[in-house]
Amino acid sequence: MSIYSIGSVFGLEKILFNLHFTMFRDALNVWGNSEQSAYWQKFLSENAVFGTYVQTELGHGTYLRGLETTANYDKSSQEFVIDSPTLTSIKFWPGGGKSCNFAIVMAKLIIDEVDHGIHAFVVQLRSLIDHKVVPGIEIGDIGRKFGFDATDNGYVKFDNLRIPRNNMLMQFAEVSSDGQFTRKGSELLMYAAMLLMRGNLPLVGAFYLSISSTISIRYSCVRRQTADSNGVEQQIINYQTQQIRLFPALASTYATLFSSLNLREILIKIQKKSDNFKNISPDELAKLHALSSGLKSLVFSDCLKFAQSNRLCCGGHGYSASSGLSQIIQEADAACTYEGDNVVLLLQTARYLLKCAQKGISPHLEFNDFNDLKKSEIYKKFAYYMEIFHKLYQELSDEVTGKLFKLVKEDGMSPLDAWNSCSFQLTDIARIYIEIFILNSNLWCVYKNRVIENQKALADLMELYILYSVTNNYCGNFLRMSILNPGEVNQMRERMLDLLPKIRQNAVAFVDSFDLLDSNLCSSLGAYDGRVYERLLDFARKSQFNQKEVHDVFHKYLKPFAQRQKLMAKL
Repeated sequence: MSIYSIGSVFGLEKILFNLHFTMFRDALNVWGNSEQSAYWQKFLSENAVFGTYVQTELGHGTYLRGLETTANYDKSSQEFVIDSPTLTSIKFWPGGGKSCNFAIVMAKLIIDEVDHGIHAFVVQLRSLIDHKVVPGIEIGDIGRKFGFDATDNGYVKFDNLRIPRNNMLMQFAEVSSDGQFTRKGSELLMYAAMLLMRGNLPLVGAFYLSISSTISIRYSCVRRQTADSNGVEQQIINYQTQQIRLFPALASTYATLFSSLNLREILIKIQKKSDNFKNISPDELAKLHALSSGLKSLVFSDCLKFAQSNRLCCGGHGYSASSGLSQIIQEADAACTYEGDNVVLLLQTARYLLKCAQKGISPHLEFNDFNDLKKSEIYKKFAYYMEIFHKLYQELSDEVTGKLFKLVKEDGMSPLDAWNSCSFQLTDIARIYIEIFILNSNLWCVYKNRVIENQKALADLMELYILYSVTNNYCGNFLRMSILNPGEVNQMRERMLDLLPKIRQNAVAFVDSFDLLDSNLCSSLGAYDGRVYERLLDFARKSQFNQKEVHDVFHKYLKPFAQRQKLMAKL
């Protein structure tokens, strides 16, 4: 079932059992050897097992090596003993705490008191017969959150739980029956399954953006405000102050969608070429990790920003739960943290970029047949923009590497302290690196659309994305590095404003092309038929507070209070 049709069943919150269909299955497929994958596939095909992925602990999340949950190997019984030895080692936040019966648990492998790093273990959480929690586990829901009310995020505490030796996933490392540990390939290969999950997340962000843009643009076509000289109230989408908020969000939606699809296509190709990542090179893995981490960060940061902006574009009605926008804001907010904090992910991308700078190699991904694109008219249109972003990346990279060298070699600062002193600048170069990937991906997608009218419309949208990014997101660095002067920035700003009426002509077609069902939107403001006010009134009439003409609160509190006041007045 696709993410675009699942809304007709689940409504707006569309990620129930998401970890089962993504991380749990991917982990079994990528981390398990051929025998293990075949064994678990049998249960998955019969829907006997519903799984989740358990990594985050009370005390650690993104920092994988800091996890404290242990898996001690007992040679005598050929079992692993899974334990939560500290308060901070208790697993916290995994989705499916009440609904799943199995989990992939990330734990520290210990054999004869020797720590062999973090590995993945298949752990049964609940009985397959009555769904009761198995002995040796305390499990529960973590309570109310900002959003995701339908998702049963839980906690898990292990108390010397024993699991069979074969429940350790052994594609990249294995433990023999007599306790001999053997690593097969690089330790970094453990990140391969996470790559698939993180590589798909930007598509989720694009989906959220497409929903909020569709709702706000459709509503802006229905809503009218302020009469002209003929007494006709204008559609608010025609006002520049509305367009300058709506259309950069729309442009970001398409930029996100094209780059996310491109990344997923790259991941799938490499997965096939490398025999399910078994033969992937460390350099290629590092590049994919940097791209997927940075793209996830930028996508959801924009998603949250523009979801809130789109809500404001819908005025007071946008604050109604029936608008469907509040849940998008809540889910985008959560996504800035889950599967890696956005800032931490940018720093991981930056670490890869520094290594490339030290080796003197380009970190940028080479596209197939990119030379053909460079000969096209569409490339010539954007060549200047591509040049200034590449120049900004190089200037920022040179600046931060020079500063790091000075702090360590000349000032005697430790590498860790020097890194921390430069971390803000490091996130800047990571953002620009990802922006270059986004621009390349969009340029390629625009080029491949050979319908001239579509190509022109998409080119306008892409140019708006670039101009908004330059003038609103990176203006300070472009000016600071003397890549642009104030006059050039002002020209870009005017060009951005000139594009708004052109994009207005295609705005409705742009959002209609997402082909979202009303059941995907779950919105009174964004439904396809445009019956906004009828739907708002219908939503209001269905409120629980309207089920009785006189609410119980009146009889319980207001009436006695009023009677006491009358009595006191007589006294």
